[in-house]
Amino acid sequence: MSDESLEPHGSCVGEVAGASVGRCHECSDGRSSSHPMMKHRGIVCALVAGLGSSRSGHAQRARVPVRGVVFDSLRREPMRNAFVTMAGSNEVITTDSRGRFQFDSVAPGDHRLTAQHPLLDSIGLSGLTAHATVTDGVSEVNLAVPSFETIWKVACGGRAPKDSGIVYGTIRDAKAGAPVADAAVQLSWTDLVLDGNRHIAQRRWTVETRSNATGGYAVCGVAPELGLRIHANAETSETGLIDLPPISTRVQRRDLLVGPSRDADSSRGTITGRVTDPTGQPLVDVRVVMERVPAMRTDADGRFTFSNVPAGTRQIEIFEIGAVPLLEIADVTPGATTTVNATLRHVPMLETAHTSAARATRVFAAEFAERRRQGFGYMRDSTEIAKYDQFLNVLRDVPSLTVQYRAATLTISVPDGKGGACPPDVLIDGAHAGFGNLIDLSSQEVGGVEVYPRAAHIPARFVPPGFQPECGMILVWTKYGLKNR
Repeated sequence: MSDESLEPHGSCVGEVAGASVGRCHECSDGRSSSHPMMKHRGIVCALVAGLGSSRSGHAQRARVPVRGVVFDSLRREPMRNAFVTMAGSNEVITTDSRGRFQFDSVAPGDHRLTAQHPLLDSIGLSGLTAHATVTDGVSEVNLAVPSFETIWKVACGGRAPKDSGIVYGTIRDAKAGAPVADAAVQLSWTDLVLDGNRHIAQRRWTVETRSNATGGYAVCGVAPELGLRIHANAETSETGLIDLPPISTRVQRRDLLVGPSRDADSSRGTITGRVTDPTGQPLVDVRVVMERVPAMRTDADGRFTFSNVPAGTRQIEIFEIGAVPLLEIADVTPGATTTVNATLRHVPMLETAHTSAARATRVFAAEFAERRRQGFGYMRDSTEIAKYDQFLNVLRDVPSLTVQYRAATLTISVPDGKGGACPPDVLIDGAHAGFGNLIDLSSQEVGGVEVYPRAAHIPARFVPPGFQPECGMILVWTKYGLKNR
C-alpha cells in the first residue's frame, strides 16, 4: 500500500495569500493536466483500474487491514481523538493517544481517507485527506497537518520566526455573503515592557492589512500568547470589536462579516440565546453584555434576546460570579435571527464571606481612600484603570503580583514569605471568585481594585471569622457593584 498525496480538505491556508499549500490530484475525479507527470499518472491510474476490473472475485475477497497515523505538525505531536473515515464506508475510527488508527477489513484498491478534528476547524481546515492504493495491508497511511513553517512560507513568505503567529480569514458582506475586497483589517494587542527608567510601561501594537480580491487576508507576526483584538471595515460597513484568544497553535482562522455602520432598521438583525450549566440546567440572572446595545440578564429559562443588532460579526460576553467568563462570536445578518447556546463552567468557590457596608457610594469611596492612605496594599481607582486597554494589564502592572495568561488559562501568584509563591484569593464586589472571572473584565467597568500581596495586610472585614489566610488577596469593585453600595 502506498499513499500518494496529502490534501487539506476544505479551505486551504495558502488561499488567503493567493497561493495554495499544495496541489493534490485524484485519479478518479476526471481532472487532467498538461504536465507530463500528470499524464503519466493518468495512464497508470487507468491501467490500475483496468487490472482491477479484469481480476476475478478472489481479489475482492482478500481484504486487508489499513492502518496509519494522524500527526499534528503544528504542535509536533500525534493527534489523538481525531475521527478517520474512508470513502464508501460508514465506519468511523478514533485515533488513540499515539495518533494511530486501523480499519480491519478493506478491499485492495484506491481509497480516500479523511481525518477530522476540532484543531483543524480552528485553523481553517475542515479535514485532512490522503489518497492511498491498498495492496498488502503492510504499509501505513500518514495524514499530517501542514507545519507552521510551511503555512508561514505560503501566507507570509520567508522564514518563520519562533515567537510569532498568524491570523487569517475571509471578509464577507453580511447582507449578500459576497467576498469584500480591499477591506481594512486591524489587529492589536498589548504587552508590558521596562522603559529606560526601569519602570513598567504598557506598549500597544497594531498591525493593519487589507483583504485581497477574493476577500482573503492574513496578518503575520502577531503575539501568539497574548489576547488579540480584531476589527474590519470597508467603506460604510464594519464588524464589532472581536477579542481572539491566545493562539496555542500559532495559527488561527477568523472569518468576518461586515455590515452597515449606519443605524438603519433594515440592516439589523436579532441575537437570541440560552445560557446553561454543563448539565444543561438553565442559569438565571446571568449578565450578558454586547457592544452598542444595552446589557441584559437571562430570564427564568436562561434565555436572552438582543433586538436591533447591527449586522456583521459581533461579540457577546457572558458573566456570572463564580463562573469562568464566556465569550461568544455571532454573525448577524439583516432581518435574520442568530442563535447562541452558551455553557458556563463554574469554578470551585470558598464559602462567601459575610460583610456589611453602608449602601452609599460616598461611604465606600471614603473607605477606599482610607485604605489607600494606610498604604498596606496597591490601589487603583477608575481613572487609573481606564488608561489600560485590558484589565489584566492593570494587574500585571502591580508590584509583587505575577500574572500569566496562556492557552486561555490565567494564573496569579504572590510571594508567600518563605521563598516561594502562592495564589491570592479573589473577591469581586465582596463575593469570592476565581481567576477566570478576571479574564474578561473590561477596564471600563471596574471602579477600583485593591491588591494585598501579604496576608497580614488584608483588611479584617474581608477575612471570614476564624479563618487565617495564608496568601494575599485581590479585591475588585465593579462600577455596577459600586452603585449598590
